[in-house]
Amino acid sequence: MIALDGRAYAKFLAAGTYFLKKYRQVLNDLNVFPVPDGDTGTNMYLTLRSATLEAAKLHGAPLSEVAAAAAQGSLMGARGNSGVIISQMLRGFAHHVRHRSDIDTFVMATAMRESVLAARQALLRPVEGTIISVAEAAADAAYHLALYERDFYRLLNGVLRAANEALDRTPEQLPVLKEAGVVDSGGAGFVYFMEGILRFLPDSIARATAFPRRPARQHVFTPAQVVGENKFCTEFILESAGCSALDLRHQLEPRGESLVVIGAPPTIKVHIHTDDPEGVQEIAAQHGVLTRLKIDNMEQQHRVLIVDRNGGGRSVAAVVPGPGFERIVKELGVEVTLDGEKSPSVRDLLLAVNKCLSDDVYLFVNDPNATLAAREVAALTEKRLHVIATRDIVGGIAGLFALGLYAADELPSDVELLAAAERVRSAQVFFAGKDATLGGVSVARGKPAASFGGSLAGADSLADASIAALRAMGAQGGGLVTLYYGGAQKEKDAQRLSEVLKGAFPDADVEYYYGGMKSAEYWISLDE
Repeated sequence: MIALDGRAYAKFLAAGTYFLKKYRQVLNDLNVFPVPDGDTGTNMYLTLRSATLEAAKLHGAPLSEVAAAAAQGSLMGARGNSGVIISQMLRGFAHHVRHRSDIDTFVMATAMRESVLAARQALLRPVEGTIISVAEAAADAAYHLALYERDFYRLLNGVLRAANEALDRTPEQLPVLKEAGVVDSGGAGFVYFMEGILRFLPDSIARATAFPRRPARQHVFTPAQVVGENKFCTEFILESAGCSALDLRHQLEPRGESLVVIGAPPTIKVHIHTDDPEGVQEIAAQHGVLTRLKIDNMEQQHRVLIVDRNGGGRSVAAVVPGPGFERIVKELGVEVTLDGEKSPSVRDLLLAVNKCLSDDVYLFVNDPNATLAAREVAALTEKRLHVIATRDIVGGIAGLFALGLYAADELPSDVELLAAAERVRSAQVFFAGKDATLGGVSVARGKPAASFGGSLAGADSLADASIAALRAMGAQGGGLVTLYYGGAQKEKDAQRLSEVLKGAFPDADVEYYYGGMKSAEYWISLDE
């Protein structure tokens, strides 16, 4: 890859954000600076999620437009110190590429440098040993590599290496990190984000990394690491702003610390740690309308982290049959995935379960051939394992949607999740690998076929096989039809098939996504 356009940039953001989502609790555990309130990972993820959602709306737009949308999304969704800094980095990047439809590695490097500069300028007193130091090391590495390296994969490999090295230096730069035995949480979040981008690139290969960066001891928080003064983390958006960000910053500076004021009229974002949140609001309200106000008592957050720290929450692992499905399930909250193209062994499943961060792990099997092996794992792991014996990946996705309806600390029953998975009907469309007969239906080798609910249908084309399967499943009554394409099929093939199916089932909605499985051309789901 030698050019980064708007579509690729949006995918970069999504890939980095998903990886950050996966390890956000690790970052929360690392969080001791500027205050030990344990929310850095969550704040960074939510900020970048806002950027990703806005970027995704501009499908196929030039890089300049996508970057501007991402920057605005991150501004509106920025949370916490780390989130506001990340937002300013995206803003600096967008400014650098404001006239470009795509960029090469050298412009990428100079844009990274401007991103760091923008973040530094937003802070009254930048501190070394934080995300700023890590991002600056990454930008410097990018600049030196881009002088001769045109390939983004090789460039980002070097950038990630430099960022990791800078992250390892943060405890020597910031004494509070050394005391707690951790690296900087914001810097670690930046590294996770870059790692996610690198793994997205087509030339990326599986390899050992330093992830996840667990704290050096189980409880990194100590009573000595107190919040002290300025315990209210206050954030808001100033709409219809009648002053500059610089003027507002000067007025708010005496009111607290960790002050970041970013943006420009008519929209300015404010983050400050203060003991007088009402006074801060009064000053800002003189210049515009306050929206999205959030005030957190960091002293209470820290007390909870010290007194009530435990291995709560839940983790999710899943067997998936292709890279597209892997991205889909990670978006739905899966931490660890296993290759479903070959039936995983007990050892494979055990390793996956033990990689999960929480004590309660939901394992979505998504393959009847792996169910028995999955049940063996329960006796081999110290985790509390919930085996969700879903019949296929389509059922697994439905089960994950059902799990997502529960709060992060809730543990729904296996029966509930499996029932949700089984409510969705599914079919597999493929070219027959051999002559076969099932239920009186014969299919010749190499011919299109569909299997659904224990039945088989042969056809002259993949479209006809898909229609036959959906008709048998009741799609003529409406519902949501989802195509997941793989095998030899491309996006244009899935788009054409979706149009055919819309014509055949006018009362149904039809969507398509990349699945990437090798064993079939399509997986199809019908959800009423």
